[in-house]
Amino acid sequence: MAAAFSRLYSLSRLLILMLTLSFLPASCRLASGQVVTNSKLRQPDKFRQLSELLPTPNDYRTASGAPGHRYWQQQANYDIDVSLDDRTQQLTGRETITYTNHSPDSLGYLWLQLDGNMRRPQSGRTLSTPAPALTGEVSFRSFDGLLTAQTFDGQMQIQSVTSAETGAALPYSIVRTSMRIDLPQPLRPGQSTRFTVAWRSSIPNARVLPGRMGYEFFEKDGNYLYEMAQWFPRMCAYTDYAGWQHKEYLGQGEFTLEFGDYVVRITVPDDHVVASTGVLQNPVEVLSAEQQQRLQQARSAKDPVFIVTPDEARQNQSAGSEQQKTWIFKADNVRDFAFASSRKFIWDAVQHSVGGNPVMAMSYYPVEGEPLWSRYSTRAIVHTLNVYSKYTFNYPYPVAISVNGPVGGMEYPMICFNGPRPEPDGTYSSRTKYGLITVIIHEVGHNYFPMIVNSDERQWMWMDEGLNTFLQYLAEVEWEETYPAQRGEPKDIVNYMTSTDQVPIMTNCESLLQVGPNAYSKPATALNILRETVLGRELFDFAFREYSQRWKFRRPEPADFFRSMEDASGVDLDWFFHGWFYTTDHVDIAITGVQQHE
Repeated sequence: MAAAFSRLYSLSRLLILMLTLSFLPASCRLASGQVVTNSKLRQPDKFRQLSELLPTPNDYRTASGAPGHRYWQQQANYDIDVSLDDRTQQLTGRETITYTNHSPDSLGYLWLQLDGNMRRPQSGRTLSTPAPALTGEVSFRSFDGLLTAQTFDGQMQIQSVTSAETGAALPYSIVRTSMRIDLPQPLRPGQSTRFTVAWRSSIPNARVLPGRMGYEFFEKDGNYLYEMAQWFPRMCAYTDYAGWQHKEYLGQGEFTLEFGDYVVRITVPDDHVVASTGVLQNPVEVLSAEQQQRLQQARSAKDPVFIVTPDEARQNQSAGSEQQKTWIFKADNVRDFAFASSRKFIWDAVQHSVGGNPVMAMSYYPVEGEPLWSRYSTRAIVHTLNVYSKYTFNYPYPVAISVNGPVGGMEYPMICFNGPRPEPDGTYSSRTKYGLITVIIHEVGHNYFPMIVNSDERQWMWMDEGLNTFLQYLAEVEWEETYPAQRGEPKDIVNYMTSTDQVPIMTNCESLLQVGPNAYSKPATALNILRETVLGRELFDFAFREYSQRWKFRRPEPADFFRSMEDASGVDLDWFFHGWFYTTDHVDIAITGVQQHE
């Protein structure tokens, strides 16, 4: 009887505890369910330390927020041949990957990303995309996109996977947007393996199926403009904190990749101009003598120089060649590779020194982008490199490119795709002008976060979008005092912070309710307040620069950022990071009455 009574008493206490927890607001509970209260005052403890939430420091990631003495990351080098078919809008490729295992683990298989599989009719992305609201009129473009998404098969069709050493076929399995390659024997720590993958895929019409890549067709001259990204099988990241990062790609969580060296040979129609990650290796073979001379002039010019002039671009787009040529690019220590190709491209460039590092700032755009693009694009690149380098580290790559095409705004190492164009008559509004400058600052800025400070956006979108938006705000106000910045000031997120449609910033990227405010505006505003009010500019800038330089070409987690900012500033910021990043709390102060006392 005593034992039964004891069990009943314990169950009743547990039931009371569960009911109590269910009525507490989420901000009063830890992720584990432990109530965060001040037992003395019986109120939520807003100043509780973050150590209860952050992972335990170790030899890979220290308590100070710096990489540990045993920190490691994998390396994947790529040698790629790819051909673009301008008649069928298809891509055919063959790559040899050299994968080096720097981890302390033996790996029996390898995982690769096949991002194009997101566009299969039965993919997780297609099945989880909500239908458009049918309460009002539906545009033909929206309806066309809805139908095309159900029929277009953009998956990567794997043709073979073989050992680069023996030529033997390697067994593989495709699981949604990933591919597992089974190794003949485990890859031990310190060892490398080489294997070859051949594939082909169809390129989507980016105007019908918007996304990270695709083509644009110009009816008036019958030409195509291609922006190619996430176009080849890429190694999944293998990390100390998560093992293989092979979450299904649904389109929102963009990047988690390994650094490596690339040599890429891109075969396109003879009259196409190619913009790419990396440095062009064979200008003599693909450029005219005049274009080579202009490229050399751009290295010492004060203002951008046309490498391919508007007249040459018009001539190219009015002809159309059946011949082909191959552009060769080399890129060292990058985590991805993208390119753009079209016979419509105008190309301008100027060399700029960033902390003594010579950088070719370049822009590629069709005639439809003029005169807006030649006035602002390359100059916005130079401005971005100057501002971001001041607050983080000197831009380390030899190239920085902005391309105009159908992708509205997307970033890759050394190259980004940006959308705004003037009206057909060449005029443009102030909104279009600042829209172009803004998107270029943001997308070029992504070279710093996450292309160099290599955060995991498949998990935490704010670590690159939020930090980058904060620096974008600083670059905008340095462009001109009256710049119409829309993210960074506290007044711009009041409506969001008082809404009920929120989740904490520390939420997986696929579970966000309002992506723009959550991943961009709110973290950018938090850092602005931290800089202007809590720490002050001098202390904040020192700490932010320290974090950036600690994790340059490495892979930080949120705890590394929080700990680095506290470590370098010398200020306890747990209360700040907990409130801003782990809860949806907001300052709620109201004047309830005013009385005059005689």
